[in-house]
Amino acid sequence: MSRYQPITPARLDWQSDTPASRDFDDIYFNSDGGLAESRYVFLQANDLPQRWQGKKRFTIAETGFGSGLNFLATLALWQTSAADDATLHFISAEKHPLSRTDLDRALTAWPQLKPLADELINIYPPPLHGYHRGSLLGGRVTLTLLFGDACEMYGDLHSGIDAGVDAWFLDGFAPAKNPAMWTAELFTQIARLSHDTTTFSTFTAAGVVRRGLQAAGFEIEKLPGFGRKREMIRGTFRGQKHPSSPLPWFELSNIAPPVAKTAVVIGAGLAGCSSAWALAKRGWHVTLIERHTRIAAEASGNHSGVVLPRLTADMSAEGRFYLSASLHTSQQLDSLKAHWPDLGWQRSGVVQQMSDHALDKLAALQLPEEIFTRLDRHAASAQAGTPLNNAAAFYPLAGWLDPAQLCQHLLQQGGDGISLITEQTAISLSRHASGWQISNRERVIASAEVVVLANGVDARRFAPDAFPLQKVRGQLAYLQAKSPDRESLKTPVCFDGYVIPAYQNQHTAGATYDPRDNATEIESGDQEAITAALRAALPHFEWGGVSGGRVAFRTASPDHLPLVGPVADEAFYRRHYIDLKHGRPARQFDNARYHPGLFVSSGHGSRGLTSCLLSAELIAAMNNHEPLPLPRDLVNALHPARFIVRQLRRGR
Repeated sequence: MSRYQPITPARLDWQSDTPASRDFDDIYFNSDGGLAESRYVFLQANDLPQRWQGKKRFTIAETGFGSGLNFLATLALWQTSAADDATLHFISAEKHPLSRTDLDRALTAWPQLKPLADELINIYPPPLHGYHRGSLLGGRVTLTLLFGDACEMYGDLHSGIDAGVDAWFLDGFAPAKNPAMWTAELFTQIARLSHDTTTFSTFTAAGVVRRGLQAAGFEIEKLPGFGRKREMIRGTFRGQKHPSSPLPWFELSNIAPPVAKTAVVIGAGLAGCSSAWALAKRGWHVTLIERHTRIAAEASGNHSGVVLPRLTADMSAEGRFYLSASLHTSQQLDSLKAHWPDLGWQRSGVVQQMSDHALDKLAALQLPEEIFTRLDRHAASAQAGTPLNNAAAFYPLAGWLDPAQLCQHLLQQGGDGISLITEQTAISLSRHASGWQISNRERVIASAEVVVLANGVDARRFAPDAFPLQKVRGQLAYLQAKSPDRESLKTPVCFDGYVIPAYQNQHTAGATYDPRDNATEIESGDQEAITAALRAALPHFEWGGVSGGRVAFRTASPDHLPLVGPVADEAFYRRHYIDLKHGRPARQFDNARYHPGLFVSSGHGSRGLTSCLLSAELIAAMNNHEPLPLPRDLVNALHPARFIVRQLRRGR
């Protein structure tokens, strides 16, 4: 059953510029003393910034994001009080998020916070159920917004890879107004994500809150409340941790914390370049090994490609992952383009032709208009800039890019943190005391604490049974663009194939998908099939002839999701999980074990432009022992060991 639920944005009444919830009959903050109250109740009561001193990383979690005032107050204090090389992770849940317009208006009450508020508004996501991650203050702060019910969202937060939450801000409308924010179930999740020095604070001293937190393992202390409020409470976690995992074969607690922060990434396509970049920006030194003379020489070397979600009518794990990946990639590309204006990324939106029946199913998901809009044939034609034969979906935040140029920019932004080695093929890996040695046929070419396999189907060389990867041939056509004054195509248009607006005087159209064909040369029959499909879908679209094409081999997985995460110790899995076929309770199994420091990012198929950046963020967060950018069920859906587990369940 899908975990996706439509989000209902906050319905507000305004008292001057102070927002009040129409549904909960309560204000978000007091315009006279709201900032001072936030500092007193949440920053001071959690002993911040004293607890930041000497810390390289600190994690704060909040139960209600609201107007973002607590976050901005924290951001302002972090900016002036924390070490320059320290990082803050701020996680906050919100069931009814403010719209971007309402958030902007609400934060005008605090002009002293405007520069920080502007950064927040710039990365603030649409009202879509799930996890949304952005960075502020040049990467020193990571904000993860969880749009959905707080108990459910924190229940999905992975606790096995990081040390847990250091401080909780228990905020929200008063317990009498919104009791769902103050339940025993939520307090249980808060305790699950806490450790022996975790603190909390909250503006309320209501008995139901005190008793609930005590039952969850917190030691409670009363303090004078702010202003006219008589009392508030704070506390420290003193309870016992419960190490059992609901799915121990996907548990990540055995991933060792980094020591040297060195990594080798094998493969310099988009999966490898993005993995190297994600680690380098966290202070790792990465050696990137590529067997060709240049980066992005294979499937990542196409002239241009489309970034868009893959929505499913049931919002399956596949649909939710690619939707999250599309939003993350679009935001990251916007940020990169702000620093590199020549980056070949255009957030033009994407038009996808489909049947009325398919559109009915997607419309039933009640997605925000920023994500999905249904267009009739005339509106779709106007959006695309050329007459179309069918109605279409329009994805406003999607677009198209030059993938090879993106790879180059990622390595440039990684700076001295990334060393590139070309014309070397990694043939073997060997484990030694402090990490891995990577060898070609004659000698060791690199060594590091961590290895990331981002070399497509060749990852099977190192774990042939664990990686059921398939090489799939894809051919595309390059079409000469008409003169600029006759160019009409405004967005990529997808159908059984796709066509992209002119870039460097050339359209990209494609693409075939054939796992049985190993031909490396352009096949005329495929070119004809591509152009015939294009003429049928866009009958009035004109181009100046076929100027060339390209053949590349994608790497696909059986379930159309990439393999992202640690590489399983297959012998351990087959020894310890042999009884999965008998249905034994999960608590009777040991937590998973992996080849130490060995990770994979492969199987991205034809959607690698959408999936690689978020996959790289996931691998980097795992290795750096940070909160993860995806909910636990999606992390499990990408887990490379999922195919071994499926075999064991079937008794194979």
